[in-house]
Amino acid sequence: MPPFAQLTHAAQLELLDTLTRAELTEHYGLDGAAVRMDVQQYEDNAVWRITPPDADHSFVGRLSIRDGRPAPQQRSEMRWLESLAASRTVAVPEPITTTDGQYVVPVDVPGHGEPATLALLHWLPGTAEPPYQEPNVARAMGATTAHLHHNSATVPLPGFDRPVWDAETILLDGHALTSRSGRDQLGAEGTDVLRKVTELITPALQEGSAADRGRIHGDLHRENLIHTDDGGVGVIDFDDCGSGHYLLDIATVLSSIHRIAHEIPSTYEAFAAQFIRGYTQVRPLPVGTDRLLESYLLLRDAFILNFVTTAVPVNADVASWGPRRIAGVLGHMHAYLDGQPYPGATLAAPA
Repeated sequence: MPPFAQLTHAAQLELLDTLTRAELTEHYGLDGAAVRMDVQQYEDNAVWRITPPDADHSFVGRLSIRDGRPAPQQRSEMRWLESLAASRTVAVPEPITTTDGQYVVPVDVPGHGEPATLALLHWLPGTAEPPYQEPNVARAMGATTAHLHHNSATVPLPGFDRPVWDAETILLDGHALTSRSGRDQLGAEGTDVLRKVTELITPALQEGSAADRGRIHGDLHRENLIHTDDGGVGVIDFDDCGSGHYLLDIATVLSSIHRIAHEIPSTYEAFAAQFIRGYTQVRPLPVGTDRLLESYLLLRDAFILNFVTTAVPVNADVASWGPRRIAGVLGHMHAYLDGQPYPGATLAAPA
């Protein structure tokens, strides 16, 4: 068999499907040959909706094959998900342990030099991308975000071992600036723009007390929010969860809605006002939100640049849209350096 990286996207998925079915049989007591496996995404992780025959429920199978978190970090992720599920304040996919009580299973992918791991979780029923233009849904999105942060602030998880998402890890040590491949994709001018942004916003990102930081989702964009069957809002895909300022989660939600709402007059501002209202009905906003939000919107887009520049060389799907996304983010950053407000930073006060 040729090296895994030389297989086509379809051939990689076919191999990963076969391997996952075998692990389901060996470690989870499922009939791997009989389950239905529907691909949800394939980037750094291959993710399937897994449905046993004649079952009224499904599972999520996540096979991490590239830049995957080591097993101790994945166990921390699963412990947080269990804590959130137990709180009954946030709907999340609850982890399923193996028949011998393990959260993750190592998987040998032939021809692939990186470690791979499989995790299985309950499927969270609902639809992705909640209808954000409905005020009650926007408020629910804010309240769900606040409940995540309330759990972080009030429920200790000793030994929580996840990445720290801050100015150092995302900007100074991020792939976009530290790797030759990343800088090549940004280009000389784009690299200079990102370096100037880094210098400008790092002091603001270092502000705040311990009360403003804790466990965060890390990738809380609209496609990771689920409009649940009972009308609420749940959260999926905690693969990037870590420790950081709560404003990074808030900025990620706002940024993802701004991208699709900004062309319709007042739509984004109306959403943001209701989102913030929902958040503050559960807990106060972090100190200095009005002043610091713009810096965290920029930090979120730097996070995107790191992801895209890492994935483009190895993932054909990301390569199809990644260069356009890089150009868009750098365009916004260039305008910011010229004195324009960063997209999403202009908010209307809640009515």
